[in-house]
Amino acid sequence: MQRFELFYILLLALIPVLLPAQGAVDFHFQKGNALYLEEQYPEAIQEYEAVLHNGLESAELYYNLGNSYYKAGRLGKAILNYERALKLRPKDDNIRFNLQLSNLRVKDRIDVPPDFFLLRWNRNMVQALTVRGWARLFTLLLLMTSGVFAIRQMLNLNRFRRLCRSGLLALAIATFLTLLPLLQRYGVEHSRAYGIILQSSTKSLAAPQEGSTELFIVHEGTRVQVLDYDGDWSKIKLIDGKQAWVRSRDLEII
Repeated sequence: MQRFELFYILLLALIPVLLPAQGAVDFHFQKGNALYLEEQYPEAIQEYEAVLHNGLESAELYYNLGNSYYKAGRLGKAILNYERALKLRPKDDNIRFNLQLSNLRVKDRIDVPPDFFLLRWNRNMVQALTVRGWARLFTLLLLMTSGVFAIRQMLNLNRFRRLCRSGLLALAIATFLTLLPLLQRYGVEHSRAYGIILQSSTKSLAAPQEGSTELFIVHEGTRVQVLDYDGDWSKIKLIDGKQAWVRSRDLEII
């Protein structure tokens, strides 16, 4: 009995550690919303950041945080949080609109040739769902394919077997075609690191050391791909293919 009581006491003591303080999280989030409506944007940012410090995230939270940073005049942080919100909710028109609006204020307007229409269509399809969304669709189709295959094996009537065979072929093709964007989306979110420049401007150098040849300047809000790290330096790639080294502290990963 004493052992059970001791276990019960320890469990009660661990609950606040193992579970986030939901009441406090809700309080910070609602207070942040109220401060935003009162146009107290730095204070609203503090409340939203407090929610993140509790280990919780959501598209709505990042969206509100992006709005607060935008109103506070911190363009880089605004774009960073809009990008994070879009990763969690890629179909949200409000997030996309605010991100596009913010990007219009970025000084580095890099012109690149338009994509071939098939590449553009493929990119839009991949971005239609998150990794989790594509994985769920793939799992559903795989289960349906397995079910139809099992039914076909159990049925003896030739007509139904032919019908199941046609359905099985269509589901197998759909399952395979769903796997391709799933792998591409996973590669975008996990295999490649993208970041946002947070400084008003930062020098991009030819090598990861001070005094190296300056190649170009990148400004706040510019989205870059991070290719490599060397100490306090990050190797970046711009959308037009230019590569250089910048201080890691000058950017933050999406």
